[in-house]
Amino acid sequence: MILCGVICAVIGSGMCVLRKRAVWQKVRSPCLVVFVFGLLGILTGISGTEKEAGISSGQLDRNPPGKGEWETEAYVYLPQTDTRYEVILTIPEQKYKSKKEQEVIEAAIAEMRETFCGENASLDQIVVSPDVRKRYQQGAVKANWMFSEHKLISPEGRLDEAAVKKTVRFRQKVTASVTFACGESKEEYTFTFYIVPGEKSEEEKVQSEIEEQIACQDPLHPTVVLPKQIDGQEARWQEAPSVRSEELLGLGILAAAAVLYIQKEQKEKEKAKKKRSLILAYPEFVSKLSLLLGAGMSISGALRKMGQMYGQRRSVGGKKEEVYEALHRMICEMDNGMGELRAFQTFSEDCDLQPYRKLVTLLISGQKVGNRRLLEQLNEEADRVFLERKNEARRLGEEAGTKMLVPMMMMLVIVMGIVMIPAFLSIYSI
Repeated sequence: MILCGVICAVIGSGMCVLRKRAVWQKVRSPCLVVFVFGLLGILTGISGTEKEAGISSGQLDRNPPGKGEWETEAYVYLPQTDTRYEVILTIPEQKYKSKKEQEVIEAAIAEMRETFCGENASLDQIVVSPDVRKRYQQGAVKANWMFSEHKLISPEGRLDEAAVKKTVRFRQKVTASVTFACGESKEEYTFTFYIVPGEKSEEEKVQSEIEEQIACQDPLHPTVVLPKQIDGQEARWQEAPSVRSEELLGLGILAAAAVLYIQKEQKEKEKAKKKRSLILAYPEFVSKLSLLLGAGMSISGALRKMGQMYGQRRSVGGKKEEVYEALHRMICEMDNGMGELRAFQTFSEDCDLQPYRKLVTLLISGQKVGNRRLLEQLNEEADRVFLERKNEARRLGEEAGTKMLVPMMMMLVIVMGIVMIPAFLSIYSI
């Protein structure tokens, strides 16, 4: 928990110091992930410490009246036999004090708890039908019973032995709900018991004795004292293992690494997509530039015209193209006072592909030798790239055909099976 607090403090300080710097934009998402997991680790450590202190001290607070019972896991250690059992502690809620009618009802509940097991050893091992009565306290309190597993036990408390043998493998948890009525006062009491077809294990006996000792304590008291002896042996209570703060912090670091990896993969995909878009647009770009230069326009005028045409297409919902976006940025820089040669180099760096670097070289040399020589070179370049694109399309088509062979072979096998299996079956049936 301390380590989580230190890391959260470091990340929080870094947020305040670096939030306006560019480096923060790169590490913001992973840091936030680690920060959130660190906070979860701190909260887990605090709750775990409070819970462990309560169990180790041997006293647990009940829920306030009306909030219901609560359960928690714990370990009970018996040093004489050097054994440790994992048990579930069910802590009933605190009860209000009441008048005479309520006192009679409480006495009826106590009588019911004493007599319910009947010939059975405990609530954890109900083998025969329990003692279910309709009246308690010499008839002063009426009791209305309901059981959750009505297929195994009837409202009168009779076990269906055939159903128990058929459905219950180890033991079956049953919730019993009893409504006690005395005069104008009513109270519903709910408890659980287990229908078992055979003997209980040592662990079940320990669990049963713990539940019995907790159930025997005063329900009006705000705390529950955990048993100090179980089956005649000293009991030492230990906290059940839970998620530690350091584990949550480790998960946060792994999540941050995953975020970094995903961001890197997204950047690589975007870069590959941009490269593919530039390569596919290069032949058309060269052809348009060659056509405009052949019409007598200057190099800068032809590029501006191409940018203007792209802007018109975008204004009516045209598709975004990376090469024309780079061209638009180059024209904006030229309008802001950048020289043409420097703008051409910036365009080449923006595209960052060998064909565009060659095109920029041709444009720069064309300013020196004239448009006629440049036009011839652009036409040759256009013919070359169109031929390369045709060969690339042919190669991709061959690859697609090769990839289709596997599903076609699978379909062939399926069709052969559909035809041949009925034929073989008809032969063997003769």
